Amino acid sequence: MCPLPVMRVIHVISGLGQGGAESMLEKLLLAGRRIDPQIEQSVICLGETGVVGERLLQAGVRVQALRLRGSVPRMCKQLFHLTRELGDRDSSVVVQTWLWHADLLGGVCARLAGNRRVLWNLRNSMPGLAGTKLSSRGVAYLCAGLSRWVPMRIVCNSAAALHAHAGIGYSRAKCLVIPNGFDTRLFVRSLPARDTVRSGWGLLNAELLVGMVARIDPQKDHACFIRAAQIVAGRIPSVRFVLVGAGVTTDPVIHALLSQLSLSERFVLDERRDDISSVMSALDLFCLAAISEGFPNVVGEAMACGTPAVASDVGDVRELIEDDRYVARPQDPDSLATCMLRALSLSAEERQELGVRQRKIISERFDIDVIWSRYRDLYYASLERTAPR
Repeated sequence: MCPLPVMRVIHVISGLGQGGAESMLEKLLLAGRRIDPQIEQSVICLGETGVVGERLLQAGVRVQALRLRGSVPRMCKQLFHLTRELGDRDSSVVVQTWLWHADLLGGVCARLAGNRRVLWNLRNSMPGLAGTKLSSRGVAYLCAGLSRWVPMRIVCNSAAALHAHAGIGYSRAKCLVIPNGFDTRLFVRSLPARDTVRSGWGLLNAELLVGMVARIDPQKDHACFIRAAQIVAGRIPSVRFVLVGAGVTTDPVIHALLSQLSLSERFVLDERRDDISSVMSALDLFCLAAISEGFPNVVGEAMACGTPAVASDVGDVRELIEDDRYVARPQDPDSLATCMLRALSLSAEERQELGVRQRKIISERFDIDVIWSRYRDLYYASLERTAPR
C-alpha cells in the first residue's frame, strides 16, 4: 500500500469571532489533529484573532491574524504576505478558504502564487442575498465570476447553499456538499449540567423550558419565536422560555415585544455562553426561528445533546431533523407554535425518545469524525490532481 503524500492545509477565513463557519473550522481542525496528526494544518485570519482564534492558539494550532485594514500601503503589504504564505513551493500545500471575502482574497492570492490547490467554502443559503451588506453582495457576485478559474472545488455546507450560489453564477460543476459536523463526545446530555443551568436561571424542575440560542440578527427572527411563545404559553401554563445569545439581554426590540405581549415573566434572557452543551441539557425543547440558514449548527448541537429540536424550514433543516412534523414555515409564528405544541404535548418519556432518535441522526450522519474524513479525502484528491505525471 502506497503511503499517503505529505500535505499541509492552510485555512483562510474572514474572521475568527463566534459564528457558524468559525465553529465548524474549529471542530474540523481539532478532529483532524486528533485523527490525522501527520497533516499539518494552520489558519490565516483576514481580521482579528477573536474568541475562536484564541481557543485554537491554546490548542496548539498556528494562527495568523492579518488585521487587514488601514492604509492602502499597509493592506498591500498584508496581501503580499498572504500571497507568499499560500505559495506551493514543495507541492504539498492545499488552501481551504472560508466565506466570501476569504474565498476572494485567499483564492486569488494563492493562484497568483502559483498554487492551484484552492478549495472554497460556502456557508449560507442567502435567498436573494437578502440581509447582506452591499459590499458583501459585490464580493459574492465577483466570486461567482471567478469560480471557474480560482477554485479547484467549492465545498457547500448544504444543498440550499449550493443551489443559491449556483443561482447567481457560481460553477455548479465544481460544487459538492459536505455538511457541518458535530462532536458527539462533547455534545451530550448532562443531568448535573441541566440542574446547574436551570438553577442559575431561577427555574423549577417541574417547568417545561423552550429555548433558542442565537445572536441578535434579523435573520434569526427572535420576534417570530416570541410570538409563537405567546401562543404556546396560552395553552401550557407551566412552560417557560429562554433566549441565549450575544445582544439578547439589551436588545430594545425584544424587551418591547415581551412587554407588549405580557411575556416578560415567562422569559429568561441570557448573553452568549460557551457552555452550549449545558444550555441544551437544560432545555426540554430547542427551537430555531430563523429566516435564512445554510446548515444551522445550533440545531445539530441540540440534537446531539438529545434535546428535541424544532425549526423553521430554512437551508437543510428538513434533511437534518428528518421529520416534517417538527419543521415550521419561516416567519410564521402559528406554524412554529404548532411544532412546539406537538413536541411539548408528548409525555416526558416520549420526548426523551424523540431526543434519542434525533441524536442518532447526528451520530450516524453528521459526526465530526465522518465529516473530517470527507474533507481529508478532498484534500488528498486535490494533491493527486496536480501531482506531476
